[in-house]
Amino acid sequence: MKTKKLSGVIPPVGTPLTPEGNVDVAGLRRLARYMLDAGCHGLFANGSMSGFAFLTDEEQVRAIETVVEVAGGKVPVMAGIGEMSTSRAVKRAKEIAALGVSHLTLLSPLFYLAQQQHLVRYFSDIAAAVDLPIVLYDNPVLTKNPIYPETIAELRRSVPNFVAVKESNQDCINLQLLLEITKGDEGFSVLTGSEFLIVVGLQMGVDGCVGGIHNICPRVAVDLYEAFVRGDLETAQRHQRTLTEIWQVFTYGNVWGGYEEALRHLGICERAAGEPYVTPLTNTEKAEVHAILNRHLAPAISQF
Repeated sequence: MKTKKLSGVIPPVGTPLTPEGNVDVAGLRRLARYMLDAGCHGLFANGSMSGFAFLTDEEQVRAIETVVEVAGGKVPVMAGIGEMSTSRAVKRAKEIAALGVSHLTLLSPLFYLAQQQHLVRYFSDIAAAVDLPIVLYDNPVLTKNPIYPETIAELRRSVPNFVAVKESNQDCINLQLLLEITKGDEGFSVLTGSEFLIVVGLQMGVDGCVGGIHNICPRVAVDLYEAFVRGDLETAQRHQRTLTEIWQVFTYGNVWGGYEEALRHLGICERAAGEPYVTPLTNTEKAEVHAILNRHLAPAISQF
């Protein structure tokens, strides 16, 4: 399976919601276009920041279809799957593969603790069920099931359509080992999922980044990546500091409250968190979120 190598800034697209908790299609279109207009190199639908865990199966499909429609084939669209068993995941993979996405992104199975041999079987069985490139998604904090670098290398050797990993483990030793093991594999991408480690990750050899904060400031992330690619490390580091400062909006309202307020302030949507995670901010907290955005994103705020 030959496919263009994933690289650059690929935001996990949030899912704007109606008051009833259904997909706000108009809001999702605005958000996806905001990212494309900023120059993002791909979109990741139905990921962690998309709130897949509080969407019904039908709403997950609606969100993915909307992102595919907005992308219009201009950039890759990765679609995420987070499930608890092989049977459930294979069923979802077949459904999502039919929506026109370019890649499937697979979290480790949720809830039960898994051994590495279980993960190899899980990912291999899903990959065998669809004819799409597969991106592994290592997020041990949320899944409790880390994918070891050696396991990723084994899967890459045995299943050709494993083409990338989104690595959200912030342990740089783990990242270094992963990069060493996959070094020289020109068809495989390593994408960092840590907004704090983009410059460090690029210096170590990652191909790009996938971070939730890119929903709010995609142009900053793109400017960082482009500065690094042209060899302007000082500018890349400056954008990294800006990203880290903007990330502070996630410290309000258990991530979701600050995230929603940021999207409201940008004029994109009113809601992006499902119950029971809706977390209203106080007026003081709202003002602090607005101040962060006004300081760094004034042009973006005025565009909607």
